[in-house]
Amino acid sequence: MRAPIHGLLLIALAGLAAGAPAAAYGQSASGQTIRAVRTDRPPTIDAVLDEPFWQRIEPITDFRQRVPVDGAPASERTELRVAFDDNNLYFAIVLHDSDPEGIRRSILHREGRIDQDDNIRIGLDTYNDKRNAYIFEINPFGTQGDALITDESMTLADWNWEGVYESEGRITDEGWVVEAAVPFTTIRFADTDAPEMGILMERTIRRKNEMVYFPHIGQEFRQGLTQVSQYATLTGLEGLRRGRYMELKPFAIAGRSTVGRRGDIDPETETLNDLGLDFKYSITSNLTLDATLNPDFAQVEADNVQINLTRFSLFFPEKREFFLERAGLFDFGDAQETVVFFSRRIGIANDIAGGGRLTGQAGPLSVGALSLMTDDARDAEGRVVSGGLNSVLRLRTDPFPRTTVGGIFTSLDTGDGHNRVVGGDLQVRFGGSSFVQGWVARSSGGPGVGEASASTAASIEADLRSSLLSAGAGFTRIPDDFSPALGFVRRRDMQRLTGSVAVFPRFERSRWARQLIVVGNGEHITGLDGVKQTTVLLNHNMLTFQTGDRAMLNIRRRSESLRTPVRIQGRELAAGDYVFNRAEFRFNTNDSREFSARGGLSAGGFWGGNRTELSIGGMWKTGPHLTIGGDYAWNDVSLPVDDGDFTTRLTGVTILGAISRSLFANALVQYDDVSNVVQANVRIDWIHTPGSDLFVVFDTGYLTGDLLDPRTERWQRRTGVVKLTYLKAF
Repeated sequence: MRAPIHGLLLIALAGLAAGAPAAAYGQSASGQTIRAVRTDRPPTIDAVLDEPFWQRIEPITDFRQRVPVDGAPASERTELRVAFDDNNLYFAIVLHDSDPEGIRRSILHREGRIDQDDNIRIGLDTYNDKRNAYIFEINPFGTQGDALITDESMTLADWNWEGVYESEGRITDEGWVVEAAVPFTTIRFADTDAPEMGILMERTIRRKNEMVYFPHIGQEFRQGLTQVSQYATLTGLEGLRRGRYMELKPFAIAGRSTVGRRGDIDPETETLNDLGLDFKYSITSNLTLDATLNPDFAQVEADNVQINLTRFSLFFPEKREFFLERAGLFDFGDAQETVVFFSRRIGIANDIAGGGRLTGQAGPLSVGALSLMTDDARDAEGRVVSGGLNSVLRLRTDPFPRTTVGGIFTSLDTGDGHNRVVGGDLQVRFGGSSFVQGWVARSSGGPGVGEASASTAASIEADLRSSLLSAGAGFTRIPDDFSPALGFVRRRDMQRLTGSVAVFPRFERSRWARQLIVVGNGEHITGLDGVKQTTVLLNHNMLTFQTGDRAMLNIRRRSESLRTPVRIQGRELAAGDYVFNRAEFRFNTNDSREFSARGGLSAGGFWGGNRTELSIGGMWKTGPHLTIGGDYAWNDVSLPVDDGDFTTRLTGVTILGAISRSLFANALVQYDDVSNVVQANVRIDWIHTPGSDLFVVFDTGYLTGDLLDPRTERWQRRTGVVKLTYLKAF
């Protein structure tokens, strides 16, 4: 692996000599302010800035590039104005463009991939705590996306949060215009007479792949948008709406669900007709209570099918609205590896009868508390799965700037017993994007069966980063009996030591190359007895082009020591030592184009045999009303066991249709030849008033393979559901 690393490092150094970053341009978030101006007459949110008060506000125009040339003046002028009244915060943004025909816009459905279009993102650190923020994303249609930042970090799941606000966009002869109104009831902020907030605006000019900021956040801050400590300050706010705020969101559902016969398990048909209620109440301006009675998640998008070619469990992200607001506050542990609270543990196997959720600020503390009761249920084999009380308490505070200390307590009580977890964590962020973080947690009781076990897991990690280099190391210890019943643990009985170094030069003067990322990392895992289990050496290389296309090359060497046999797709591998090398090439073209493609090829050893993987996918944007995408993945595997030669195929087709910003649909059709099931999920959403929806959902599964038991029906499930929600605010 040394040759590829050394070769790519030489390329990087040559790039630095030929296309090194231009001289730094001066602008710092320190001291940058935006003053909001009070208006007595609320504007009409139509992207026509004909209200006289907009013209009296001096716009913010000093937007600077983050890419391609860090700190350079923006190539197109942007004007930002901010106003407010007792109830709303208003934004007027004029986005000049020398080529209005080149403005890219294709997304009408809410929470779609708005980043594929020209877009703006507004970040609001409403408590001015320099670590948490709301994100409001808008494209030239006025289509909305929104997200939450917690402790200067975010994941894809954070984009599933949906706030209620108004926005409109409009193309003009000189570019495009956005007008937006964010109700003070949608955001939480400090209970003071004149609150100050952190603010940032990001603009993306898609055809140029240019991203500009106010205030400028340089490349030394690797994450850009999430670096809340670098936001400017929004001043001038006063006399904002105070007191209590309450939302009622009742729902009604009607439909029919049929599960086909499976062997000797009788078919089941259920008529769905039910009522439920979601309730939101602002106990203070900083603390919000969410309660739910008889919730239903029929409208939630289906999971993408994954074929498991590992010996560990797969991770599926949370998509249910009730769990999403400030979901990052509840994060504890190592994402997708060892998580003390994983909300998908609640209400998947057992229906939720009801419960509540408290989030917000109590003085210097960030507070997250959740308690939900689940009903008993039966699994696919007819066995009883006990319900119970699921509870979580999460606290965080900042004793020093960019330093977060927290604690967590989780509890599951069922008729079979109980499980408890208590833990604490610490994160210190410094410099640009450098950090030191760690956590420790102790579980007691079994995973719902009342065993008197107790076990402690812990992790610590450090990463030093600049705009060019990074180096990191970490250590994690997970005992075999560490068992958070409301969490997710991919791998137990392990001590893992990791280390990494990376270089990521940018070529600001190059006509074709934008950035090269070269990473070398290693992983050494033993059992708690010190016996080696796994080692991994990885060389990751990715080149980003000025066109927005990307190419990636990975070279990996892995060794595994199995003390007991394991199964890979039902094939048993004998205990012993395995060493295998793999190489992988992947590419992605710019997905803002009408046609885009992605794919990859990997080959090499696999558990004493061989594995070749080919994947290909593409997307066609016929216009704003229809987008069609497809993916195909093929694995050819040869293992040194009986029946060890097999292939897997996974095919998926996605269709996104939109009549308007308030009426849209998506369909996901998937097939894999492991389960031999064709799965189809169709979801139609009509937003009849802001925050209120009419959903029509169809979900089916059809077995295409051989019937091992002739009594099994091919239609495994057929469900049709209509769900109506209505949001009433007081």
